[in-house]
Amino acid sequence: MLLKNILLGTALAGVTLAAQPNVVQAQICPQNSVVPAAIKPRIIRQERLGYRFNIPDNYRTLVVRENGILVLDPNSFTRAQCLIKNKAPTEYPKSISIYITSVNSKNRTLTEIVKQNDSTAEKFANTKVANQAAISYISNTLGVEKKVAFFSRDRKYIITVSTLFNFNQGRPTTIFNQAVFDRVLSSFTFVN
Repeated sequence: MLLKNILLGTALAGVTLAAQPNVVQAQICPQNSVVPAAIKPRIIRQERLGYRFNIPDNYRTLVVRENGILVLDPNSFTRAQCLIKNKAPTEYPKSISIYITSVNSKNRTLTEIVKQNDSTAEKFANTKVANQAAISYISNTLGVEKKVAFFSRDRKYIITVSTLFNFNQGRPTTIFNQAVFDRVLSSFTFVN
């Protein structure tokens, strides 16, 4: 009762009670250079759509929402985990990404669908992934990216494998971690 009267009295008198604040130190997430890819492969499986691909044995994957997988070198993976843990409002480190987008592909080509979904898409080229038709193109949505898109076996989804370009003097030059990007694409297969 005495404490209640003291608090009521201080509130009425306009006195602010101060407490020592708990100072929280934000963790600084390390940003180290990209680790070279190991020669030994590791198989990554996506059961829902029935596909798999290889990544270097020393690399890791990170599932993003229900439709994406990031392929990260060990240093970038550690940074991504730190950013997630600290709820840092920033982008993930550079990576190879595999995203799935639901589509209605009736009577439309892959190129038409990509152009409709990405107005910045340009420099289209035909290619093959998993023994089926695919297209490669350049996109400038969240940075300049190299993307390769192809349909899932049932044509209900577009699977897009992408990575950013490296820049030199403000211009895109080479594909980021091209050897790993190429490894993912060349090993991509659909399984039963």
